[in-house]
Amino acid sequence: MNIALTNATVVPCTGELPLEQATVLVEGDRIAWVGVSADAPENGAEQVDCTGKTILPGLCDAHAHLVYDDVQDAYTIELSKPVEQAAIDGALHAAKLLRLGFTSIRDVGTRGNIAVVVRDEVARGRLPGPRIKASKQIISVWGGLGDFHPTHIFRREQYATALTEIVTGPWEARNAVRQQVKDGVDWVKVEASGTGFNPLCPAERDTISAEELQAVVDEATDKGKPVACHAESRNSIIKAARAGVRTIEHAIYLDDEGLEAILERGVAVCPTLGLYTAYAEKGLEFGIPLEVVTNHRRTHEKHVEAIRKAHDSGVVIIAGSDSGLSNFPQGGALEEICAYVEVIGMSPHDALLTATRNATRVIGFDDAGTLEPDKLADLIVLGENPLERIRAIAEPGTVEAVIKGGEVVSGSLAAASAVTPA
Repeated sequence: MNIALTNATVVPCTGELPLEQATVLVEGDRIAWVGVSADAPENGAEQVDCTGKTILPGLCDAHAHLVYDDVQDAYTIELSKPVEQAAIDGALHAAKLLRLGFTSIRDVGTRGNIAVVVRDEVARGRLPGPRIKASKQIISVWGGLGDFHPTHIFRREQYATALTEIVTGPWEARNAVRQQVKDGVDWVKVEASGTGFNPLCPAERDTISAEELQAVVDEATDKGKPVACHAESRNSIIKAARAGVRTIEHAIYLDDEGLEAILERGVAVCPTLGLYTAYAEKGLEFGIPLEVVTNHRRTHEKHVEAIRKAHDSGVVIIAGSDSGLSNFPQGGALEEICAYVEVIGMSPHDALLTATRNATRVIGFDDAGTLEPDKLADLIVLGENPLERIRAIAEPGTVEAVIKGGEVVSGSLAAASAVTPA
């Protein structure tokens, strides 16, 4: 497709200011030119008048779980449905995220190897969906984040299609990474602390040993795979940063020592603040157990304070949703962007960068995330400018068209604008 989107407000998400009365020229699957419409080159492209519209890069959710659907607790996260149903959920959610404007995602925990399979089928063109960086099951330990269920039921016996893979000792940790690499992962996900979602392992609790965590990171690094680490407790954040993970997820109890370790090693933080806010504010009305809601209410202010401090200190923040719960359905990274403005106090422009340039750079889509020549033509056309009202980006109907690789994959340019030949 060769097309010129003209007369729009263009937010390139490069760090530069937005362009008014601007054009984005798409040739094939790439962006050919971006600039003021009056200076646009003549190349015979079809013209689409986007007067009154805003154009952004396609969005990126850096903390997705495609298999999550109407999750309320540890039972509904895996035991309530067979893995076959989870695979269908994964495919349906990939299509939904694309329709919402997400042209790239990172899946950081799945059942079986569903995320890798969905990634490959999307890449082959057999399924609609965003570009996907996939991990497999979350590497966990007994008594840790992923040991969801009472000991008297499973007694250290794990079933094959769980959300997590439980290891004991550095060599089991290394073997888990080796097998995941064999199975095609782009990222390795590991946990180092508990969470408010698991009443059996609260957020303040450290879980994996330093030796086990270092083994995961060393083996993944040796195989060329970055590591994402769930870390909510103070010590787990410090331990994860020092071990060499690429991203820390959540970072609730981040303190000065943890912040120093993160900055020193260039670790990015993916807060999932929107989900944790939703737990605290509206969890009960959607059937989230009282204990889970209480846990998140207890940690909410600390979480906000930690992420505000990280942002103010120059930590790279990447937007991720952790969505798919009954109170926070798939697509929650739109709420995450809003939370950075409404709760943390980011500027709307900085918030948009977390879900575009920052996220794509960190998770490994270097040729996406900004509107620049030679980048992939992944972009969205909006009927309202989120720089003027950030909440608009999360409202139904604001995203009027989604373009992935130069093709309109959702919505319609013609429905919103006059299309004329050059």
